[in-house]
Amino acid sequence: MPTLYVSDLDGTLLTSTATLSTYARNTLNHLLASGLPFTIATSRSVSSVGPIFQGVSLPLPVIELNGAYITDLATGQHLIVNDIATELAIDILTLVESHQIKPLISSYNGQDDHMYFTTDVNPGVQWYIDDAKRNEDGRWSCRADLTRIFDEQVMRFTLIDTQARLTELAQALASRFADRLDMHLFENPYQPDWYWLTLQDRQATKANGIRELQTLHQLHDHELTVFGDHNNDISMFQLADVAVATANATPELRQHATEIIGHHGEDSVVKYLESRWSMVNV
Repeated sequence: MPTLYVSDLDGTLLTSTATLSTYARNTLNHLLASGLPFTIATSRSVSSVGPIFQGVSLPLPVIELNGAYITDLATGQHLIVNDIATELAIDILTLVESHQIKPLISSYNGQDDHMYFTTDVNPGVQWYIDDAKRNEDGRWSCRADLTRIFDEQVMRFTLIDTQARLTELAQALASRFADRLDMHLFENPYQPDWYWLTLQDRQATKANGIRELQTLHQLHDHELTVFGDHNNDISMFQLADVAVATANATPELRQHATEIIGHHGEDSVVKYLESRWSMVNV
């Protein structure tokens, strides 16, 4: 039976510097040219994924923002959009601001992606803004009043602060919206001691993104092998026939893994793909 392969990026396919190694880039190009059914499911946006995969042609759409979008990487066109209902987004913003936390809001106006932030941000948010500038990410705009962006589809709230403050906020959000949101709290691996809490519609998960991709490209007859390292990969691990965790994976994700491979800094995912694909094509 043919196999569809789907990999997370940070902590899984990418190096510790958030790049594809030369080996990974060359090997992926070779495997994709020979017909490997492969794509990615990532928390990143397509504007961030595009530069990473420059020179690598993925034949299948990518799952971005943890499943908020299914996107053609070559054109940037969103094929499927799983947004947060406007009334829910308004309620979330009210609760977040009552905790004196300033959110970043990802949105889509039917044509372009946007990322809105407000003034006087903390160092954790500023790191993200500076990183976007370095990568020439044109989505970003400052708004004094974030309520004025709700004529667009709200895709994600990103909250960046200390672990203690975000844990308290996450509990408050869960008590009101647990059945309507998909939430993830994690430390920024590129800026230790600053934590991120992401909020999306409950349909915006990697597992649901894979199901939508399978329907778009008639891949239900394929077995599913996935790769990941963090808790936002749990949903697709539960869906997969084979769930492969990197050695640096969280203990929670490891509980759902069928295999453990090497560290992400060792190009372990690409080596696994190369080995399995060579066996199929002997």
